Amino acid sequence: MTVRIHMNHAATSATKPKEVVDALTAYLLENSHQSAGRGGDELSAMRTVFESRRALAELFGAGDPSHVVFTSGATESLNMAIHGLAADGCHILATCLEHNAVARPLHLLQKWGRAGVTWLACGPDGGFDPGAVAKAVRPNTRFLVMTHASNVLGNVLPVAEAFAAAKACGLFTVLDAAQTAGHMEVRLDADTDVIAFTGHKGLRGAAGVGGLILSEAAAAHMAPWKAGGTGSQSQSLDMPDFMPDKLEAGTPNMLGIISLRGAAEAIRGAGLANIRGYEKEITGRFVAGLKDLPVDLYGPSGAENRMPVVSMNIPGMDAGVLARRLSGEFGIETRSGLHCAPLAHQTAGTFPQGTLRFSFGVDTTPEEVDYALDALAKIAASL
Repeated sequence: MTVRIHMNHAATSATKPKEVVDALTAYLLENSHQSAGRGGDELSAMRTVFESRRALAELFGAGDPSHVVFTSGATESLNMAIHGLAADGCHILATCLEHNAVARPLHLLQKWGRAGVTWLACGPDGGFDPGAVAKAVRPNTRFLVMTHASNVLGNVLPVAEAFAAAKACGLFTVLDAAQTAGHMEVRLDADTDVIAFTGHKGLRGAAGVGGLILSEAAAAHMAPWKAGGTGSQSQSLDMPDFMPDKLEAGTPNMLGIISLRGAAEAIRGAGLANIRGYEKEITGRFVAGLKDLPVDLYGPSGAENRMPVVSMNIPGMDAGVLARRLSGEFGIETRSGLHCAPLAHQTAGTFPQGTLRFSFGVDTTPEEVDYALDALAKIAASL
């Protein structure tokens, strides 16, 4: 099988924009000695990092580039936010669609006796009522953390309404934008305190890099989650109290950070509205084609409120077997199982068997979508 079609963009992007490749190539050829605050051409390195901060601040609507914090990815970002905002004896709200990058840190806080957690219910199709937020708030509730879109069901949650309700109750708000950054507009606004993102999915940057976008209030209240060298105030054993050094310890991932600048430039050039529109069109084409096949489809019925993520099963066939047949016989790469989101599968009624997930990107073509639909039809007919 010589055909290889990547339909697992929700896990990682398949290709990188020219802006990312050019930025990385230039760094490796000319500036690989740079490391901000750690010797070499420090001024040039600091300028390079600042340019990436500024590009991301513009992309996410942050007024202060110093409130862009670089991490190893969305998992570290969410751990930093959750542990950094939690206080002993506090209460935290989250939805029943959360990825383990949220669910496991919250579970640890519960096991350690540091915090209580209320999991806000969602419908089997991922639907969420923002009115549930105020009803669940307690006197010691500290923050609401929620995914922007389910990596299993694909539905976009009503974050604006939920965060407005949380803010009215005096809570901090944390957004997991791993599935939406680069695919649609994600902005730091008056009701959003923290945005956690990763670089290698919708942004189409390098793997191993991500970050946090913080409001003034979150930056002031968040305690350092890890400590170490920052290249600043090295005479003190305390972490610096200013941003972003307060939350950035260790040697920065210069390659990853540079890739994010290129990613932001590529997105700005393409236009988020254009990216979102195209991916809706591709996803709608696939969802419409599934209606003619003997499959179980999960999540929203159409593509309007859906990211380019589609989970499905062929009744009577294990999702893992289906994934292997698509890969081995047709060269189509998907992902089967629980997708590191068991709570979402419990909500959808697909636990513990899981589903087969197709996920598309801006470089997925209509011909590839039709090819995948034809492959599913042939497999279903062979049963």
